[in-house]
Amino acid sequence: MKLFTRYNRINLTVMSILFLIAGAVYYILISKVLVHEVDEALEKYKDHVEQYVEKNDSLPVFKNFEEVLVNYNVTAHKINKKINQVELYNIDDRKSETFRQIVFTQQVGDKLYEVAVAKPLDGTKLLTRTVAYSTLAILLVIIVVSVILNYLLLRKLWEPFYAAMREMKNFKLGKNTPVLPPSDIDEFTLMNQSLLQAINSAKDDYRILKEFTENASHETQTPLAIIRSKLDLVIQDEGLSEGQTDALKSAYAAVSRLSKLNQSLLLLAKIENRQFTDVETVDLKERIEEKLGQFHEFWKSNQITIRANLSSSIIVANPELIDILLNNLLSNAGRHNIKGGEIIVDLSANKLEILNTAKSNELDAAKLFSRFYKEEQYSKHNGLGLSIVKQICDHSGVDVSYDFTGQQHRFTFKWKS
Repeated sequence: MKLFTRYNRINLTVMSILFLIAGAVYYILISKVLVHEVDEALEKYKDHVEQYVEKNDSLPVFKNFEEVLVNYNVTAHKINKKINQVELYNIDDRKSETFRQIVFTQQVGDKLYEVAVAKPLDGTKLLTRTVAYSTLAILLVIIVVSVILNYLLLRKLWEPFYAAMREMKNFKLGKNTPVLPPSDIDEFTLMNQSLLQAINSAKDDYRILKEFTENASHETQTPLAIIRSKLDLVIQDEGLSEGQTDALKSAYAAVSRLSKLNQSLLLLAKIENRQFTDVETVDLKERIEEKLGQFHEFWKSNQITIRANLSSSIIVANPELIDILLNNLLSNAGRHNIKGGEIIVDLSANKLEILNTAKSNELDAAKLFSRFYKEEQYSKHNGLGLSIVKQICDHSGVDVSYDFTGQQHRFTFKWKS
């Protein structure tokens, strides 16, 4: 969820709640104020009655235009003044209406009267609703305008942030440097400075690591190649005893394994550090046919049958990594096979499956792509082949999975066009 959306949802929810609460409070407050005004008017009518009686010694007659209902009833008991809300029948309008009524007693000569003066509240209610609804409508318009202005204003204010994120999204370590847009907002200026510092630090680390892997590859492989060549010369010496020859052959094999291990580790380091940045369209069908030809003699010598069902397939990736991927997969399919077994290669538009008959039981899927995982504890292989496969797949946007069915190992690769 975008920040704009989250902010607008929270803002709109809070303002809606405040709008409802304010509306209810405002309606009640207006009602009470207007009712209080009616009560004050009734008090004035009471005072008018008392003053009229004192002056004329008779009860006053109220005219119809005063919009009050007055009842005089002779009573034997004096009561305290009270004001309440009642439902009375309005003769003029011929319907029951809500009135605010004051009741008190008034002495006129030798008679005691109960006086009830009632004033209708319908006009008050209409005025209350009119004032309340008008005010709430204005508040609603203010809220809507505020939300729209907030959206437009925040969108404008956050534009430097999204521009910086677009630059960072297109940034590739070792290829380009993002140009972050300037801003007069302190927080965005601080963000840009922090991003540039992180980018420069990452570029320095990347350069150092790249130099290290390149130097390590050269400086390590050169002595290993010298050792292998010297051992090869010594092994060919006819003056060596059988024991010395066996020891030298063992050392030669160990140096060969060390050289392969070094190459594999350096390759992993390069893949993880995104040093294979060049991508192009790769014709997988053509590449696989080429690899099948290269491995044909090896498989034939082990009596391994190959079945290939290849359809046209294209992938956008680094061609060098695709070659390494196919080499590892097909090499493993032959090396971990049985004599007289088979290899099945099935290629479709967006999927590649490689199956081979199993020399042993199912592999541990949880550890399969881990470094130095070996099917057999004392295997001569370094256990990095499938780890390299996984790194290449992650780098190239390919999903890889493994399953074991019918005494066959199956590796499945899927990608988007």
